[in-house]
Amino acid sequence: MKEKNMIRTSLLVFLLAFLYYISGTLSLNLLSGNSIINVGLFAAEGIALAFALYFGKKVLPGIFLGQFFLALDNEISFAASLSIALINTAEAYLAVVLFKKFHLRVSLEKFRDIFGLVLLIFFVLQPVSALLSNTVLLVTHHISIEKFPLYLFSWWFGNVMGQLVFTPFLLLLFTNFQKIQWKEFFLCSGLFGAYLYILQIVFGIENSFLLLSLTLPVVALTSAYKGLVYGTFFNVLVALVASYAVYLDIGAFAVHNHIDNVINYNLFVLVHVSVILTIGMLIEERKRYTKTLEETIGTEVKKIQEQQLLLYQQSRLAQMGEMISMIAHQWRQPLNNLALINQLTISKYAKGKLDDKAIEYFKSHSKKQIDLMSDTIDNFRNFFKKEDKACIFSLNGAIKEVLSITADIFKNEGIFIEFNTAQDYALFANPNALSQVLLNILNNAKDALLQTTQNKKKIVITLEDTGAELLLAIQDNAGGIDEAIKEKIFDPYFSTKQEKNGTGLGLYMTKMVLQEQLHATIEVFNTHEGANFVIRLPKGAK
Repeated sequence: MKEKNMIRTSLLVFLLAFLYYISGTLSLNLLSGNSIINVGLFAAEGIALAFALYFGKKVLPGIFLGQFFLALDNEISFAASLSIALINTAEAYLAVVLFKKFHLRVSLEKFRDIFGLVLLIFFVLQPVSALLSNTVLLVTHHISIEKFPLYLFSWWFGNVMGQLVFTPFLLLLFTNFQKIQWKEFFLCSGLFGAYLYILQIVFGIENSFLLLSLTLPVVALTSAYKGLVYGTFFNVLVALVASYAVYLDIGAFAVHNHIDNVINYNLFVLVHVSVILTIGMLIEERKRYTKTLEETIGTEVKKIQEQQLLLYQQSRLAQMGEMISMIAHQWRQPLNNLALINQLTISKYAKGKLDDKAIEYFKSHSKKQIDLMSDTIDNFRNFFKKEDKACIFSLNGAIKEVLSITADIFKNEGIFIEFNTAQDYALFANPNALSQVLLNILNNAKDALLQTTQNKKKIVITLEDTGAELLLAIQDNAGGIDEAIKEKIFDPYFSTKQEKNGTGLGLYMTKMVLQEQLHATIEVFNTHEGANFVIRLPKGAK
């Protein structure tokens, strides 16, 4: 494993040294006529900085070797070449240290990462590199004191341009290497490169503003729609093709003397870089924020769904408790009858009168009571049967089914339920959902009525066809709901029955079931007699 790491590191070092030397030579030859001091874009510095930031200190020898042989090749003395190579290596080392110190990410995920990189290049790395390197050249008599300020600026500006163009692209390329669709990337890059070549080399457009207006929108739009990797590489292509145009002395960068042409070239490239690194990064930030927001919303929606499921289960458990009470109530009479039949049979046996007639009476009457209890179980079992599928069902029939299993209990409490309608309506929905809704509202009405001194307690259920929808109203005469709490009764865990162990989930789940399963709404109004719950159902077949 160690041997493989050493081989990999050695290959990276030699690759960086080779790239530094080749790109540096091309930059100097294209823009400065083979001079070590270059006012134009110096690509080698951008490549070196990207490698150092991404791969770390282990690739620093590659920078040293590349810069050393590049300086020697440009007729710089051995001592000066060695000193400049050490300075550039130290510059890269400083970049690695500062990047970690200020917690900047090489993936350039946020605007602060890009902004921090630009600040380091402009105000730390290149001022140090330019000042020390030109001081070495001055001391070794490669430049004169009169030209020192010009060479100092040229070194600083050329290196800054090289790092602004190449470093962001290479860092984004390294960190997104696995995500890039390479066929599409090469196709888009090839088309844009050909487009630049035609504009600058074939047509030789001389107006720099016209050239800018034809290239900048393309780069900006590509960066916005395809990402910052595309935008930064298009900047590299802009710089390369423009450098070639300067070298050929044609187009927008061949209308003045060489220095002016190189300055115009740098401004042309700098505008592209500034726009893409600023606008492109803001767009990336917005995309990332939108994605994070969507993920957060998705997580919160999932939590809400889980909470609603929990509330639904709690509500079902509460309903089940009420149902068990109803079953116990409805079984009480058949059980009493069975006890009487059983006692009668024992009595006849004791008196020696247990004949065939008595056995037949026991058989028929006990079976009648058992069948009644069995029917009660079937009715409640159907009510609690889980049914997720929607179907066409009779609205009137669903209401009557609920009334059939609650009528005796309400009757024993002195509550009369009235339901009359001249027409039958069909709904396409979950019938059990409607049954649960009705049972919740009826139980709330019963509890309210039992707290009153009303002699004639009643609940009136009506159906009304408005043309666009059906209105299902459940009205009681319990006196109505306090206006201070009327807006809260559909909130979860809000209950006026704490002393009776109210869960506060009944009406909340009623509203949720109506909205999500029946696509209906519910409102409550106070009348002169009591509360009126109005359910607005989408109209089905008549």
